[in-house]
Amino acid sequence: MRRIQYRLLAIIIFIGVIGMIAPIMYTKSLALNQAKDSIIEKLRSHSKTFMVYANGSEKDTFQKMAEEYSIASKLRMTLIAADGTVIGESSMPMDQLSQMDNHIFRPEIIEAKDKNEGFSTRYSNTLRTEFIYFAKQVDQNQFGFKYVRVAQSLKSVENLASKYREFYYLIIAIIIFVIIVAWFVLKSWLTDPISELTKAANDISQGDLKRRVAIRTGVIEIDELADNMNKMTIALERGYTGIKRMEKVRSEFLGNVTHELKTPISSISGYIETLLEGAINDQTVNVGFLERSLENAHRLEELVTDLVEISRIETGELKMNFEYFNVFDILNNLIKDAKQRNANKKIKIDLDIPDKKLFIYGDKSRLDQVISNLLSNALRYTDEGYIKIKANRRDDEIIFSIIDTGIGITQKALKRVFERFYRTDKARDRQKRGTGLGLSIAKHIIEAHGSKIYVDTVEGKGSSFSFGVTTINPEV
Repeated sequence: MRRIQYRLLAIIIFIGVIGMIAPIMYTKSLALNQAKDSIIEKLRSHSKTFMVYANGSEKDTFQKMAEEYSIASKLRMTLIAADGTVIGESSMPMDQLSQMDNHIFRPEIIEAKDKNEGFSTRYSNTLRTEFIYFAKQVDQNQFGFKYVRVAQSLKSVENLASKYREFYYLIIAIIIFVIIVAWFVLKSWLTDPISELTKAANDISQGDLKRRVAIRTGVIEIDELADNMNKMTIALERGYTGIKRMEKVRSEFLGNVTHELKTPISSISGYIETLLEGAINDQTVNVGFLERSLENAHRLEELVTDLVEISRIETGELKMNFEYFNVFDILNNLIKDAKQRNANKKIKIDLDIPDKKLFIYGDKSRLDQVISNLLSNALRYTDEGYIKIKANRRDDEIIFSIIDTGIGITQKALKRVFERFYRTDKARDRQKRGTGLGLSIAKHIIEAHGSKIYVDTVEGKGSSFSFGVTTINPEV
C-alpha cells in the first residue's frame, strides 16, 4: 500500500515541479509575444519620423544622421544602400563601417525589398545582444539610401519578463499549497479506501464471506468498486451456499442411484443363489425365478440407460438434431403400441388430433422419447378410465397433452415431480416400476426446445402433462 502512496506522492511532486519550471520558461516567451507587436509598431512609427527628420537634417553624412537620431530616440539606426552596403550605423564608429557585413540578405531587408516593410528578431553578432529589427524601403533618389532600419534591444523585454517573475514566486507558493492539499485529498479519497478494500479482500480470501466494505468517498469509481466487492461477496456467499446444497443433492443422488441399482442387483443375486442351492430343479419355482431375474435385469438396463441419458443432458454432451417433420407417425405408433401392451387393462387409449399434417421443428427422436415417457408414466399410474394424446394448434405452436384418469398428484408432490428419483410413495413406485428419471429427462429435452412442461392435476382424478413445439421452420 505504501508503494501506491509513494508513487502518487512522486507523481504529485513531479507535476508540481513541472508547474514551477514551466512558468519561468514561459515568462520570456510570453513577454516577447506581448511586447513584439507594440515594439514593431513603435519602430514603424520611428522609421516614418526618421524620414521626416532626414528631409530636414543639416547633417552632412548619413552616419551623423543615424547617430543623432539614435541619441534622441535611444534606438539603433542603420542606413543601407540598395546593394546592401551599410552607409550609416548608430552603434558603430564611422571608420568601422567598412568592416560590417553586407546587409542585403538580412531577413528584414529581404522582406522590405518585396513588401516595402520587413521585420525580424535575431541575435546581433556586432553588438552581441538580441534585437528586434524593422526595415523600411524608401526612395534612394530622394534620401540617398534605400533602406532605413530601426532596431531595439530585447533587454527591455527581459526587464518586462523580470516583472512576471514576481508572479512566479506566487505561483510556486500556490503550487506547493495545492500539492499538500492534493496529497491529503488523494489519501482520503484513494489510498485509504484502497487500503480498506485490500484488507477486505484479504479477509474474504481467508473465508470471511460475511465481510462487507462500508466506503463512501464521493469518488464514483471507488464507491462502485466497494459496491461491486460487496456484490461479489454476496454472490460468493450464495455460491458457497449453492455448492453446499449441490453437495447435498449430489449425496442424495448417489444414495438414490446406489439404492436403485442395489435393488434389482440384490433381487437377481437372490434368485440365482436360490436356484443354485437346488431350486433350479424345482419345476414349480425355477421358471418364475428366472423370469423375475430377467425382469430385474431389464429394469437395471433401463436405469443405467436413463442415468447415462440424464448425465449427457446435464453436462451438455447431448446435442439436439433439429429438423422439420410430421409428428403424426410418432403419435400413431405410440398409441398402437400402448394399446397392444395394455390390451388386458380397462383403459381406453385414444389419439385426438385435428388432422394428420402435424409438422413441427424439433429433434424427432428426442420428442418421441418425451411423449413415450409421458405416455408410459400415464399408463403406470392409471388402472382404469382413459389415456389420451391430444394435439392442438395454437399460434405458431402445436400443443401436445398427455391426459389420464389415473391417481393424480398431490399439491405437495407437484413441486418436486420433475426431480430425479423423487417418489411420492416409494413402495407404490417400486410396485409400479419405472426408473424415477423419465420426467426429469423429458423436462430437460423440452427445455432444450425452448419450451416448458406444464402439469394440471387433481388428486384421485388424473393428470395432464402439456408442452408446445414450434411449427416454424427457420431453415426455410
